[in-house]
Amino acid sequence: MRQPNKGVILTALGTGLGLGAVALAGGADGLFSRFRLDAPVVTNGSFLSPQVELFGDVTVGRGSFVAGNTTLSADPGTRVCLGNETNLQDNILFLADGGRPFPAGAGGCDARATTAKNQVSVAHQATVENSTLGNFTFVGFHSRVVNSVLEDGVFVLHGALVQNVRVPQGRLVLTGAVVTTQAQANALPRKAEAQAEFQRDVLEVNAEFAEGYAEQYAAQGYAGVTGVSAAPRTSWNPSPVRPTLGANVRTEEFARIVGDVRLGEGSVVGRRTSIRADEGAPIVIGRGAEIGDQVTFHALKGTGIRIGDNLDSDDNIVFHGPLEMGNNVTVGDDAVVFRSKVGNDVTIGTGALVIDVTLPDGTVVPEGAKILSQADADALRR
Repeated sequence: MRQPNKGVILTALGTGLGLGAVALAGGADGLFSRFRLDAPVVTNGSFLSPQVELFGDVTVGRGSFVAGNTTLSADPGTRVCLGNETNLQDNILFLADGGRPFPAGAGGCDARATTAKNQVSVAHQATVENSTLGNFTFVGFHSRVVNSVLEDGVFVLHGALVQNVRVPQGRLVLTGAVVTTQAQANALPRKAEAQAEFQRDVLEVNAEFAEGYAEQYAAQGYAGVTGVSAAPRTSWNPSPVRPTLGANVRTEEFARIVGDVRLGEGSVVGRRTSIRADEGAPIVIGRGAEIGDQVTFHALKGTGIRIGDNLDSDDNIVFHGPLEMGNNVTVGDDAVVFRSKVGNDVTIGTGALVIDVTLPDGTVVPEGAKILSQADADALRR
């Protein structure tokens, strides 16, 4: 295996094996046993959740944080590289696909690699494939970056598609934008200082997560950083608490519930769903919630999430605070709901983006809609 500079190599022979070097031991009967020689959940000042899915030649630098149920996958003959002080949040796909093209002159860790350089932030449910993310870049919720290069300082907002292009240094990709030609990439506006300040805040939070989760793992082991657990101790949360689950709550495989989460009775949490009250808190979800698979609930520092009874959530959704939602809300697959107030009996369609708005009782958001201003919200039917 090629040796990176000042990084950590993590190797696995297939997804689902967790982290660590994998050895093959053969027996006289011709059967082979696969087992881990070690489990570098905490290595080189970086923390990688034990619930990360790992395949192939993966390199991680110093002081990085990778949250649960994210996939790092490098096909044979390719690489995945994360730099220093970089963070990947929940339910991300970070992929090197050997059957598809890589951008020429990408400047990553290899000509056939998916690379995040130093101080990169990739938000929940994003996909990065066969691409290079330059230093101090940001990729938002449910965005996709495919066969592309983001030069240093690029900021991609939520629900965007960036494909087959090189985005110049310091540019801003707007929420829901589709950038698939170089002319579109060259015409992008420049990032504002407000976005750069937001990035710095995200990096500071995740630097504490790398340290805090490592300390929690050292003290409590595997059980302290998987399943249902308290949040790590941080500067904004010096006295962490465990989640409070009501009667008859059911959690499916690899669900992750962290910190001051208050989940009502009779609720179901699907596979690989993350409810993380380790930054913003509390996250309150009422009775009878039906939460699908690979859903993420998270909140910015100093904010929280409050959702009423009978939430009906499909799969692969981001609920991000600050967020308030009423009773009997239905949300379709692949949606994003962020910085919003949602009333009772609201339906949000598959793939919709609902950001920075108020939705009154009974609102119906169509499939694929981009509701990014109050004028957009006011035009919806009820």
